[in-house]
Amino acid sequence: MLPYIIINVAMSLNGKISSGAGRYPISGIADMERVKILRGSVDAVLVGANTVMIDDPVIHGAANRIVLDGQFKLSSGYRIFDQSASTYIFSLKQKYIENVKTVVIDNTDISGIMEKVYDLGMKRVLVEGGSQVILQFLKSRIFDEFYIYVNPGILLSGTPLFPNMDINNIEYTAEIFGKGILLSIKSIHI
Repeated sequence: MLPYIIINVAMSLNGKISSGAGRYPISGIADMERVKILRGSVDAVLVGANTVMIDDPVIHGAANRIVLDGQFKLSSGYRIFDQSASTYIFSLKQKYIENVKTVVIDNTDISGIMEKVYDLGMKRVLVEGGSQVILQFLKSRIFDEFYIYVNPGILLSGTPLFPNMDINNIEYTAEIFGKGILLSIKSIHI
């Protein structure tokens, strides 16, 4: 069984989800409040190892944090490993980080990983990035809700949400939200 999966991401008008030069806020104030509410409504927030290494995010508001780190590249110095919530690393390798639970996986199939997440009691999961992780969910069509907050600014460099991809049959609604636009994606084929 799979958890209920919500994907949420903020991007610039030209499709970048990070600046490439470390942490750079893309979400506006209204969107940050919306994300805070979303985090409070789920059992876990999920990110990839690259997001941790580039952004060093502080993820508060959820009881659990999940990091996908296939090769276990991370070390203990990141803020996500503070003790404010239970943190799980899903990896192909066994390694120890204090106050972190390691779940060794046989492969990086996102469906199998999410089955393990469900078995750990996490029934609602918020996926926050980065692009490689989000694309795994989209390509596997494993999501129940998908939100993109579009900031009206442009980033000259950085990581695109959809790098060199053809997107077909996208169904969405859009609303003005704070200083940006909130897209609610109903279906998308990549």
